[in-house]
Amino acid sequence: MQKTLKKMNPSQWLALLILIVGTAIVLVPLLWTVTTSLKTPAEVFGNSFFPRKWIWSNYSDAVTAIPFFLFLRNTVIILIPVMIGTIFTGALCAYGFARFNFRGKQTLFLILLATMMLPSQVTLIPTFLLFKQVGLTNSFLPLILPAFFGGLGGGAFNIFLIRQFMRGIPRELDESAFVDGANRWHIFTRIIAPLSKAPLIAVSIFTFMGVWNDFQSPLIYLNSNDKYTLALGLSMFKGMYNVEWNMLMAATILIMLPALILFFIAQKYFIEGISISSAVKG
Repeated sequence: MQKTLKKMNPSQWLALLILIVGTAIVLVPLLWTVTTSLKTPAEVFGNSFFPRKWIWSNYSDAVTAIPFFLFLRNTVIILIPVMIGTIFTGALCAYGFARFNFRGKQTLFLILLATMMLPSQVTLIPTFLLFKQVGLTNSFLPLILPAFFGGLGGGAFNIFLIRQFMRGIPRELDESAFVDGANRWHIFTRIIAPLSKAPLIAVSIFTFMGVWNDFQSPLIYLNSNDKYTLALGLSMFKGMYNVEWNMLMAATILIMLPALILFFIAQKYFIEGISISSAVKG
């Protein structure tokens, strides 16, 4: 480590300094969240950054203050089919753009990329009115069904990411599979999809983070408290005249933990999927 530091030139030292400062800027709010979750209500806006006495019971109190496990169940009910739908349809569309040649392919792909420039707020009201007309509001279906049609928001990006990776897989594998009697579906499920594990895991992480932290969509479509998700349940700590900041931060940490654990476990595939997909041209 010391030898590496001695070999660094001034530009590398500057880059390291910028990274350290950037990391500190990112970690300070997280540290404030952790310390606030261990304070008493009187200490939250005190002069001390760290609590005088660490109140670990804030975490158990936060879980019992709201229907935490009910909200957790609702979130999982939405999360699992959304991840399945997003990964399956994203991989299937990417496979079509990467391996098939058909008239209008480039035009359709450009239209797909153009949807990435479209703000989600533009389609918010039309989408809500559509689900309202068919009577699906105050249910989980408006939050699940779009995932099986490419997904909303990041669907185009997911397809683009997977397609870029699939374009780098040698076509000789397809030809060999055809010679052995495999059809397109067999090639997709048994060759292309397994080899595309890295971008599929990256998309899985993106989808998990998006659904797990989604506040806007459940707020729009869910009216009953018994259907709230974890992100929406955090609003219960906010009263009309005050906010229970220590309890809110404790619940926030509990909700944040699964996402952090998932990222650290799958970060190898996440970084690999992003870097390799970005390196493939076309």
